[in-house]
Amino acid sequence: MCRLTTPATTPATKHVVIAGAGPAGLLAAILLLRRNGSISNDGSSTDAPKYRVTLVDPGADYGLMNQAQLNRVRSWMIGLSCHGLTAIRQVPGLYENYVHGLGIDITHVTFGITEKLKFNLDAKKILPDDSAFTVDRNFICAALSRYLNDHHGDDICFQSRYHTRGLYVDGESKQLMARVKFPDSHAEDVKIGYDYLLGCDGIRSVVRNAFLNTHRDFEFELKGTFGYSKALHVGLPEGIAPGTFMFINGALPGCGSFILPETGNKLNVAVGTTLNSDCPPELKSDDPEVVAAYFRKHWHAFDIDADDAGKQWVDQGWNTISQVHVNFYHSEKLSALLLGDAAHATSPQIGQGMNTALADAAALDALLDEHKDDWTAVLPKFSQERVKEGNALTDLSFYTYSLSSTQQIGLMIRQRIRVTLNSFLPWLVAPDPMSEVSKGMKLSEAYSRMVGFGAIQRVRAENDRIMREHFEEKTGMVVKKGGRGFLSKVAIVGLPLAAAYGVSQLLGN
Repeated sequence: MCRLTTPATTPATKHVVIAGAGPAGLLAAILLLRRNGSISNDGSSTDAPKYRVTLVDPGADYGLMNQAQLNRVRSWMIGLSCHGLTAIRQVPGLYENYVHGLGIDITHVTFGITEKLKFNLDAKKILPDDSAFTVDRNFICAALSRYLNDHHGDDICFQSRYHTRGLYVDGESKQLMARVKFPDSHAEDVKIGYDYLLGCDGIRSVVRNAFLNTHRDFEFELKGTFGYSKALHVGLPEGIAPGTFMFINGALPGCGSFILPETGNKLNVAVGTTLNSDCPPELKSDDPEVVAAYFRKHWHAFDIDADDAGKQWVDQGWNTISQVHVNFYHSEKLSALLLGDAAHATSPQIGQGMNTALADAAALDALLDEHKDDWTAVLPKFSQERVKEGNALTDLSFYTYSLSSTQQIGLMIRQRIRVTLNSFLPWLVAPDPMSEVSKGMKLSEAYSRMVGFGAIQRVRAENDRIMREHFEEKTGMVVKKGGRGFLSKVAIVGLPLAAAYGVSQLLGN
């Protein structure tokens, strides 16, 4: 690494500006700085540094916050598993000294198909030790930033510019135009020159906007996931083991729930539904007592403090999530790359968003090794390797979960049957690809296998149909007349019950 005693940078030193101090941006900064010249016994660098890194982010530096301050800026619990952990472990001591212990290890998994029909799995039987846990996203950012501050805080090759928002990219002059916000609330516009630019600036990426303005063949889609939700932090109930992850279908009438273990003996409970579902008026109420009464009457996943749930519910707005699809991640004209959410923002269903962002940074580092820091070779190669992973991520996240409750029950049943049969007949029945991702299977390989099963195609057809029909009705393009026919009503009500009954008989539950 470079330190204050390092000789001044030379013309050969490349200036890399990283827009965005999320997981991808922070790990990319660490890995780039580690590529600089080694340090001799007297503290001087034996080689001219390869990289000067400037990190730009509109927010605060979480690495400078104590635990109490971090608790006040908690974000959301997300999974950290094989792909993300492998990337972090590329840096000696980063996992052991900064990341380990921040989250909760996944020990049990519960899938609730109906109120009565639930499957419980021992996560230790399907996941290697110390390979998957849930953690607050901002805690990971804080850990990576602390490593940067500890190892490169006095490094002349590293500059962090927090409270600085990227506005747009001037590709001709290779400059990021940004606005610095000072403590006294006044702002100042600055120009930050670069040799190479990493767009790690999230779903509203200004670097990605530059791709759109520069390349006529750049295809970009920002699309909602057709749902809305709220999240609660609840104390760990009696009877629920620490480290339990749950997916509960119909946790409230018409609502599904993802439930993740959280630090402090708590659970992070996300409750949501689809845009074409009628949200019960009680859940739209601003009165916490009305919401509490609804939870008390209908919530069945576990015992919950309904009064506290009601207060948390009305104190927040509805959350929506969007996904990003693009067809390439590099620009030779801009000398830029897209990483993380700027390239492939996704819904959280399969818990691989942050893992893939961290893997992007590790993939860049590996390509720089392979091509001896020749960025002209690295830029297109990065797209070649990562576009398939990013698009597989977003499609697996959205098209392995159905917007049709009937189809979703069928998917969960098939998945459980496959897992069971594979445990008894591994030579005959292949493992469930979605279970293998957390163990290290590439997302593109899992996608290919799910396509081979026909699952992606079926769910894509159903989800796209539901979203299109909702749009047509909402905008008045199509006016529906009358209600559903008798056979449709029978199918909607009867098929889930019949499927649940059949599986309960098959599995002896």
